[in-house]
Amino acid sequence: MDRSEILSKIWKDIETLEKEAVEEEVFDKATLLALLKMIRRGSFSYLNGVVGTGKEARVYWGVTRENSSVAVKIFNITTARFKKRMLYIEGDKRFQKVKRNLKDLVILWAKKEFKNLSLAYKNGVSVPKPIDIERNVIVMEFIGENGKPAPTLLYSKVSKRDYLRIINMVKLLYKKAKLIHADLSEFNIFKWKRRLVIFDLGSAVDSSHPLALEFLRRDLENINRFFYKRGIDVINVEDLLKRVVNDL
Repeated sequence: MDRSEILSKIWKDIETLEKEAVEEEVFDKATLLALLKMIRRGSFSYLNGVVGTGKEARVYWGVTRENSSVAVKIFNITTARFKKRMLYIEGDKRFQKVKRNLKDLVILWAKKEFKNLSLAYKNGVSVPKPIDIERNVIVMEFIGENGKPAPTLLYSKVSKRDYLRIINMVKLLYKKAKLIHADLSEFNIFKWKRRLVIFDLGSAVDSSHPLALEFLRRDLENINRFFYKRGIDVINVEDLLKRVVNDL
């Protein structure tokens, strides 16, 4: 099967894809084949446009056979940025004998994010429901509607109740899933209707990581900084650490 045949099976608008594929350099042959495998498994039927973009990945609006929306996250196999992420991999006991070539690092990062999502979801943490993974592609629950992602905290009105809920989510992630997000901020928490949803768990590490408490402190400092700027009273970070780690 040649490239154009694969593209036609993945995208609703092939002309749009051809343009984006050239500009983004995301859709290499192996990634296209991974997407095709996921379509055959029923994870989604086709892709629409980009709904989120970053230095490491792009997120697309996928549509299932039942006309439901899913988020399809494709990690860029060519970005060297992942080499700077070794700190979040090497100290995590779940990942041993890590290959350092770029392609394998990107694929491992996708696996790590999916594993973290699955662990968090299984333990009742509010995260997008993980659906499928293949190589450098993850399919998960779409938070939002009609192809429009939910706003993050940065673009939402927030309250003291939201603040306390997020602290409890951090605690649940730590206590039940044994994970620390390690990159938590107002940029990766959705506020959607009555839900707060943590996403981007690729950086999340096992609680036994040598830098676990340092990462946890940084997460809590980020949350405090954001809510304080919004005029909300926050709890001292050291007290928050005791609350999360020691149930105080």
